[in-house]
Order: sequence, then structure tokens, then C-alpha cells
Amino acid sequence: DEQLQKEFTGLKMLNHPNIVRLLAYCYEQEQLLIPYKEKHIFAPRTIRVLCFEYMKNGSLDQYIEDASSGLSWHGRYQIIKGISEGLRYLHEGLKTPIIHMNLKPSNILLDHNMIPKIADFGLRRLVGEGNARCMGTIAYMSPEFIERQIISHKCDIYSLGVIIIKLITGERLYSGHFDMSSDRFIELAHEEWRERLQKTLNGMSLEGYSQQIKKCLEIAFKCVELDRHERPSIGDIIDRLNETETLIPEEVRAVHTRIDSTHSELLEVHPQELYFPFMLKGRCEAMSSCSLQLKNRGDNRVAFMLVASNPDRYLTRKPLCGIVPPRCVYTLSLTMLQQTASTSSSDSSDFFTLYTTAVGQHDLLDVPKDVVSVEYDYFFKKVQKMPGARDKVQVATLKVICDRRPATKSIGRSSSPEVIIRSDAQQVSSIDVHPTEPWIMATNRLGNLCIWNYNTMAPLSAIGDITDEPVHMAKYIAREKWLVAGDSNGGIHVYNYDKNQHVKSFEAHESCITTLAVHRARPFILSSSSEDNDHLIKLWDWDKEWKCTRTFQGHTERVTQATFNPQDNDSFASASWDGTVKIWNICSDDANIITLKLDGNVTEGLLCVHYFTRFNRQHPIVGCEDKTTQIWELGMKECVHKLKGNTDHISAAKLHQVLALLITGSLDGTVNLWNSITYKLENVIDFNLGAVYALGCIEDSRRIVVGCHQGIAIMDIWHQYKTNGKGRKY
Repeated sequence: DEQLQKEFTGLKMLNHPNIVRLLAYCYEQEQLLIPYKEKHIFAPRTIRVLCFEYMKNGSLDQYIEDASSGLSWHGRYQIIKGISEGLRYLHEGLKTPIIHMNLKPSNILLDHNMIPKIADFGLRRLVGEGNARCMGTIAYMSPEFIERQIISHKCDIYSLGVIIIKLITGERLYSGHFDMSSDRFIELAHEEWRERLQKTLNGMSLEGYSQQIKKCLEIAFKCVELDRHERPSIGDIIDRLNETETLIPEEVRAVHTRIDSTHSELLEVHPQELYFPFMLKGRCEAMSSCSLQLKNRGDNRVAFMLVASNPDRYLTRKPLCGIVPPRCVYTLSLTMLQQTASTSSSDSSDFFTLYTTAVGQHDLLDVPKDVVSVEYDYFFKKVQKMPGARDKVQVATLKVICDRRPATKSIGRSSSPEVIIRSDAQQVSSIDVHPTEPWIMATNRLGNLCIWNYNTMAPLSAIGDITDEPVHMAKYIAREKWLVAGDSNGGIHVYNYDKNQHVKSFEAHESCITTLAVHRARPFILSSSSEDNDHLIKLWDWDKEWKCTRTFQGHTERVTQATFNPQDNDSFASASWDGTVKIWNICSDDANIITLKLDGNVTEGLLCVHYFTRFNRQHPIVGCEDKTTQIWELGMKECVHKLKGNTDHISAAKLHQVLALLITGSLDGTVNLWNSITYKLENVIDFNLGAVYALGCIEDSRRIVVGCHQGIAIMDIWHQYKTNGKGRKY
């Protein structure tokens, strides 16, 4: 408490337009449900929070992925100037100067007017106390601190230089500056910006802004000199920035001319050219795919319709339509049917036309999936007939580029998805990803089981037939080198994939196995079936010759999923069509069941359940048939938040173990990425493969695996998301 009070007092004294403002301190006391001596008890817990002003436009790292997207040069320069002014206040404007030591884009917040404000002073306290053991982000750390733990104001100057370079050039160009001299890099970046400026400027204005960009790059490279004594002070930097402003004609500066029009668009579209690589990946029928990102930085819902000039070449022939929520990204996966041998980048005349318009809160709601393209086409035609339609509907043309060269990862924040479309990869019923081998295992509603190597996208032919029966559910037991599969007649089969031999088969239920869960540490699996009269969950112990050691009875309808608690070896959760989640103790009798029941006015059941951690508190996350995902608080036994926005049932929910994201899949065909702290919808991904049935995450990576009605997709999620508790970014 004393340390928090000291921190609060120090931050409260900071007062500058370019420093985020501390508003208040608050705390909350709660009763936390924890395991204790084979029981669950409630223990008091206090959460203390510092409250800062709300920054509507988020952090700067959202705006620096590409110099060609998001911000005009005028906007970028104002951010550079604002960060520098804030840093001068910390270095020169206080009685006791502050060295930030963690200056990076994610710690630069932007208000509703795009004014930058420096945030996150968690490390400056350590510097003030003479402690050199600071942790930050290595890309923005000065070399003298990395190598010798030397701390000075010049550490912040180095970080500022990296930020300026990335803000001007974007991540893509910045990553190549290590392979050339600073003069050559400045020349390339200057030429690229000059080409952009020529589209909207000429004469004195063009030359003035062009020179200002070059001067800012020169300042930035002085800031990242290896010898800290060669770096300028923050006062010198601002003096030089002021000098660059004299290069701009006064009448142009007076009206703050917009250098480009990208920021006025309803949606930022990336990329502008759709690159479909030729796929050569073993025997697996991997299709050529590309992702298109539509970013909405505004406060309005934006409707879009994407129309192909040659729809017969693509997996989805109808126009792709949807709504991009406010301050969210909508990622479209476009899949091309097999390219012919003659297809090349030079002979492709294909293109897509993108139509966008702002819509009200009640427009285009709950449009049936089978008529969505007809409804959107009618809506856009109606808007185009209105007065001022040119301003209401924006149209962009995106060229298609096909290439026979081997596929490589695309430039951008989300790599192109890899899509598998074949009979045993359709109507997926389960997905499991091996924790150490590059293997994806999938079962489908036709009873097929198949395993792919996700690096080569080729099926594993070395694993033999597990059973002659149709299989609808399968899981890895990696520590035993087993896989366990449940068949349509209620049997469970265990197979050693290392020795390629059968281990055990036994009858578990009277009908199709629909749920399997493997304990992370103990020799246990859980199973349930689709039998209408069998609402049981059974616990099997393979150390006891696969004996059923306990049966759990309490649901009144079919159990749709069971999952072990990752933080409590004695607990698991189950979801059911009866509208309840039950928390069971595998060592106790039914008296210790905790039941979480849906609101009384909701009749739909629950389809999936998972655990996630927020502020060191564990919550069940539940996917429902009422089109919402519910976050539950065990201590209060009630739903504390609902994630809304889907148009069909929530079929899968998962916490990404590397990124701070909740991932939900829906029968409406979309995968939603939610911030697990704020519950903000960050990204809607539409693979255009029909309903989503299953989700998986590849261990220690940003890649997710999605099982859909028409196929399986693998995608690398944006690098901008924070890792889970490790304090760095990808």
C-alpha cells in the first residue's frame, strides 16, 4: 500500500498535454473461490487499480505497420512532435527528471484528436532509485543498456529514434534497414514518400514536405547512434523539428493541408493488390488463399460488399458481404480454386470491387445466410439511388495477382491463411493440435480421422487405421505418445502413434462419443455421448487398466463439452443442452457440484465451455445458442459479461495461450478475436468456409486452426497482440 501510494502521488504530479493523465485510484474486494484440502472455499482478495484518462484511438502500434496505411504525413509529423514535447517535459521540465526506459509505440496513446500521450511509467521508478535491472522491449532498448546496463536520458533518445523511423517507414521497410547504410535507407524511404506526396501536392508544398520527411529521418538516425554521446538531447531534437516546419509554405501550414485522403476513407483496406501464390505442398489439397483486412477506425458500423470480376475462379462465387463493427478489423479469407499451369502474374486480368457505406444501428441486422448477398446487393443499389450517393458509397478496385513462384508469407499483419478442402477435412467435428509435433488431427461428421503436418500441409500416412468404426472425436495424449478416439457406437480406442500399434479398445457408452477431455497431469480422460437418455460423464484411469473410476450424473440433457480446469487438478467443467454449466470435483461426491444456470428468460442451451484467466482470476467462458458468449464469475455464480455480435450459435470458445485473446467460433462462419482484459472485439475473421465447428491453437505460436463445414483453415494472427503475461509483443 505504501509503494502504491508513492506511485500514485508521483504520477498525479505529471501535467503535460503529451503525458497521459492519472485520474484516480480505486480498489475492489471480492471473494475468490479456491481449492483447499479437497474442497472449494472462498478467500478474500483485494484488487487495486490506477485509473487514467480514456484514449479513444488506442496505441500508436496500430498505426505503424505500413507507411501507406492509416495516417497522412501531417498526422505522422504531429505525433512525432507531440512525443518529443512529452519527452522534453520528462527530461527537462521537472524538478526531478524522469527517464522513461520503456518508450515504444504501445506506450504512446492517442486521444480523439490523435494527440499522442506518453504512458506506462512502471519502469521509471526503478531508475529513480538507482536500480539498473529494468525490463522493456529489446527492439527499443539502447545498446549500452542491453550490454552494460548503463542508464541515462540517451536511452529514451534511442527509443524515440526507433519510433520515428518506424512511424515514417512502417514495419515492413524498417525491417530491411539493417541490410544497408543509413544514407541508402533514408534515400529509399524518402523516394517512397515523395511518390505518395506527388499524388496530392505539387510545387513548393511538395518540395517542402518532402524535405521535412528527409530531415526527420536524419534526426531519427542521429538518435540511434551506437555511441550515446553522439545522440542529440531532446531539446536539440525539438529545435531541429521546428526548423523543418519552416520548409513548409506558411499558407499551407495555416490550414493544415491533408497530404493524402486515406484517413477519410470509411475503411482502411490492406493490401491494395491481392496476391494468390501458387501452392505446391505435398499431396494435401491446400488451396491458394489470401487475406484482405478492412479496418474501421470510426464510430459507425460500415457495410461492405466484395464482388469478383470472375467469380467462377473462387471457392465462394457469391459476393462477400458483412458489417465491420466500430473500431474493429474484419479479415476476409479469399480462396482461389486450383490455378492452371498457364496462370501467371502477367496474364491475370481479374479484380475485386469493394463497395462500402456507413450504416445505422438497425440496418442489415439478422440477415439470413442464404440470402445475404441478395440483401446487401439490394441495399447498396438503394443507397446509390439516394441524393449524394457518391459521398455515401465508396468504391475501390483491388487487382488480383497470381504467381507461379513458391508461396511465401505475405507482407502485413496477418499472413495469408492456408486452406485444406477435401472430403475428410469437411464437416469437422473435432480439432486437436499436438503440443510438440507439427500435427493437426481432425475428425468429421462422416466418421473420418486424418492427421496433417501443418508445416508441409501433407497427410501423415505412417499412422494406420485406428478402428473400422466411424470416429467423431479424437485427442492426443502426448506424454504417452497415444491418440484416443471415440467412435459412433460408444467405443473408445487408444493407439500408439510412435510404435504404430493398437493399445486398447473398450465400450464406454451406448452411442456416439461426442466429448473427450485429457487431464494435463493425471492418467485421466473424460467422455460423454450423444445418447438422449445418457447424460453421464465418465472418468477413465489408464493406470488402472482403463477402468471407469467415477460417473458424474446431474445434467438433464445431452452434455456438449467437458474440459479440465488448467489451474486445478481436481476440477472440471461441463456444458449441456439443459442450459447449465456444472463445476465438478473428481475426488468428491455430487454435493460439491457448482451449477451455473442461464438467465431464466433464455431457453437455448450451451454448446461449449472453456477456462480463461483475467487479473489472476479464473472464469468459465461459455458459448450459447442465443448467439452470445458468456463470461461467468464462479464466486457470484452469475454471468458478468456477454460478448455479442454474432448472428448464429457460438460453437467453440478458446483462450489463446500466447496472446491475450479470447477466440470464439460461430455457426455464422466467423471467428471473433476478443481482448481478454477489456472484452473489446478486435477482429472478425471470415474464412468463407461455412459454419465454424472447432478451434485449435498451435503451441507457442500465433497460429490458429479452424475446423469448418467446407474445410480447415490455418492462419497466423496479427503480431501486434501482447503475449500472455510476458511483457513483450510479437
